[in-house]
Amino acid sequence: MPFRLLAAAFAAALLATMGLMFARVATTPTGLLDTSAGDILLLRHLALGFAGGLALQIFLFYRPSTGVYRAMAWGVAGFLALTLVPWLVLPDTVPGQVTGRHPLRWLIVAGCTAGGLWLLWSPGLEEKSRRNRRIAGLGLILLPLLAGTLGGGAPVPEPGLSEGGELPAGPDFAVWQGLSLNLLFWLLLGLFSVLTARRIVQQPQGGNGGGTAGGGEGENRPGNGPDIGPGMP
Repeated sequence: MPFRLLAAAFAAALLATMGLMFARVATTPTGLLDTSAGDILLLRHLALGFAGGLALQIFLFYRPSTGVYRAMAWGVAGFLALTLVPWLVLPDTVPGQVTGRHPLRWLIVAGCTAGGLWLLWSPGLEEKSRRNRRIAGLGLILLPLLAGTLGGGAPVPEPGLSEGGELPAGPDFAVWQGLSLNLLFWLLLGLFSVLTARRIVQQPQGGNGGGTAGGGEGENRPGNGPDIGPGMP
């Protein structure tokens, strides 16, 4: 079972990263693409998608009835925690990238946002518990926003674009392209995580369960044994 979870997480991360790279190539002028930086972008999102996809696969393992829309909502939460909020709070931050200047601050901001979203998304059973979780979750989300500087500082081009070339709309285009590509990546990761979970993890379980149930059909049941004559006890 752990191997199936790892395989499903890697497959979802690979498919989401491929979709990201195709979208990047389609939306960036050919002369501005940087192959070496694009390879770094691919490896970074593949590793990030594998970690996030594995967390979602574990959740889907215990909640197999989770639908596509809920998984894509999880992807939006990942985009908010790891891309949008760090970009809003930390200066000189590329959307979706852990900067070398503020790696610890990036982890704190992303961790607070992810924890806050988890508290909002999984409320307790009792009304008082739900209210306390929502208050704590909202506080965790607002904490880095209040502590940091809104606006994300000076826009920085997304890796994968040549440093010497200029985009059609200047640096703002690079920022919005980076945000859009990362949102697409997280949505695809949520979608493909559900599909790979059903194909790799849940379907073999259903097949094994069917075989066990089928094997039980041949067992002796009351009334299926040999007939007992009138003179036998």
